[in-house]
Amino acid sequence: MSLRSHLAALALAVSAVASTTQAATAGPVWTPGPCDGSDGVTVAVDLTGAGRPEVVVRCAHGHHGDARAALEGAGVPVHAGQQLGAYQDNDYVCRVDGLPASDPCAGHADGQPYWKVWRVGVDPLSWRGAMTDGGPGAVRTCAGALVGFSFGVGTPQDPNVMTVAPDQVVTDPAWLPPAC
Repeated sequence: MSLRSHLAALALAVSAVASTTQAATAGPVWTPGPCDGSDGVTVAVDLTGAGRPEVVVRCAHGHHGDARAALEGAGVPVHAGQQLGAYQDNDYVCRVDGLPASDPCAGHADGQPYWKVWRVGVDPLSWRGAMTDGGPGAVRTCAGALVGFSFGVGTPQDPNVMTVAPDQVVTDPAWLPPAC
């Protein structure tokens, strides 16, 4: 066998191993709907307060560590704002899925609407606002978790609430939020 034949065979073998490895590790980054068990983090984005009467639910497969990483991992377009956000976070979540289009993303002022991050509590099973400095990047997540995002000011005239209950998002009757 000539040197050229050996090199061609080696290149073919390397190519086969690379494509097999890629096929074995490739998988969806996110899928529509809630996660199945502890396959990832379920993300619910309530666009109602931002002008679109819709709740987007996606499974961000894999480990994401925090709510912002899960939101981005769910394939929902996120536009970062400049200066500080409502949670005193740099590069705050200004627009989600292009909404609100009118926000210049130049910093948050008190009394203005913002993207709120929610986690789930028990007794009863319900949304709990994640009141933390650092915004969604400071809200820990783990496999099997559910996080929500909604837009508004948080006043009676402009509520910032999730319009769906956690058990409408994750429909497994045995599901409980994991301790992250």
